[in-house]
Amino acid sequence: MRTLLLTLCLGLSLTSSPSLGGDEAPPPSLLDPVSTLSVTLLGTGQAEAGGQVWHYQLLRLQEPGKVPTYAQWFPPRNPGLWPTLMLARPYDGISWSGEAVDAKWAARGPGIHPDDSEPHHHAGSSPIAYSLTTPEQLASEAFIYLLHDFGVLAVYGRFYAGGNLQNDRDDMHAGMRFLAQAPGVDRSRIGVFGGSWGGFEALYAAADAPAASRPKVGVALYPLSDFARQLDYLSNVVPSRVTDPAVRARYASFFEPYSRRIFATTGGPPGAPGTDYSRWTREHLAPRLDMPFLVIHEDWDTLVPVEQTRTLAAQAGPRLSPLYFEHLAAPDWNTAALSHGPLMEQYVLTVGTLSVGHLLTNLGSPAQLLFVPYVESSLVSWLWEVRVLQWYGRDVSAVAPRLRELADARVVFYELNTGGAVFGADWVAAAVNALWGTQYTSANIREALAGGLPH
Repeated sequence: MRTLLLTLCLGLSLTSSPSLGGDEAPPPSLLDPVSTLSVTLLGTGQAEAGGQVWHYQLLRLQEPGKVPTYAQWFPPRNPGLWPTLMLARPYDGISWSGEAVDAKWAARGPGIHPDDSEPHHHAGSSPIAYSLTTPEQLASEAFIYLLHDFGVLAVYGRFYAGGNLQNDRDDMHAGMRFLAQAPGVDRSRIGVFGGSWGGFEALYAAADAPAASRPKVGVALYPLSDFARQLDYLSNVVPSRVTDPAVRARYASFFEPYSRRIFATTGGPPGAPGTDYSRWTREHLAPRLDMPFLVIHEDWDTLVPVEQTRTLAAQAGPRLSPLYFEHLAAPDWNTAALSHGPLMEQYVLTVGTLSVGHLLTNLGSPAQLLFVPYVESSLVSWLWEVRVLQWYGRDVSAVAPRLRELADARVVFYELNTGGAVFGADWVAAAVNALWGTQYTSANIREALAGGLPH
């Protein structure tokens, strides 16, 4: 495939199924005269989600001196300029790139496989999980943003393909470079979202974004932000917490593929001769985050310790809004599962509601109804836990701003189990009244929450 001028490739008519290269004739080609980012259209297609059809494009993005990045692009479907969300997708498998490594992993199918596509794989390397994400599946996951006429760009990190830490950062930068020149994008209303390793990618994507596409807002779930301290966590903190040799071995096995990718960029463990972590710490990242970020993290996270977010928040100041899901008790680290925490699993639907609400209210138009999915039982249960933490004197001040967002006059809650709809302000007022014994209304709940949660 030859390189396309962005305005040409994004204006092509779409077909009913992907066109993924092969021996067919390539479309016309031009080099973008302004940017050194080259964009190759690998295919187009349409997918059904939410009873509607969404057109997408499969792209190869490449900056000089870097390996290609692959992305799926849903252009805004209406004329004019529209908000756009970039999704960091570090683990998704794709089969349409034309690269041998993607064909190899797609043939293996979902499951646990040897991590043998580099870097520095050897007989003792730990295996990794793989799953294939089709363009149609991505449309379903992005549906809530497509429904609001947003453009959506999914940037694939392809963890299974090898690469290294810098390569993942380059992937995100290529995505932001694309949004800096893609037609139909309101560059004053770009958002970025990712979780875990994708949370790292979202944070660094925003920090590295070119001036023309600086995100207005971001959401990162339990993100890894400081790699030097993450390796200290593995080498020093985990052994101080975990006494069971079998559990220590599980930590070592799980993190081995990540350490290899980090070392492939930094040169080795922190402090070793010739290593360089200067671009991979909170001190490097924090001053570059000049946009508001919501970060959600649990205090029982065993994969990315909550200290990663606490220390980044202290450095970034008010630009970063952390929301901690906390326990009253301390964990038993010998029995705690390797996960982002039991509360993240229990309240995954509520985390989704908070994340979507934050992005939509910050990116949506002033007069636009914003449909936010929720499950009432999950949201009520979480707020009850917040109430209990408050009784015990814990700091829950970060909750009120999130409820104020959900009480925005534009927000309509959509109950995923029942299909019922209610204005967010009505629901938030009723929930706060029920749990705190107040008598707020939808007309004054936002003003009341501006002063924090009631006591």
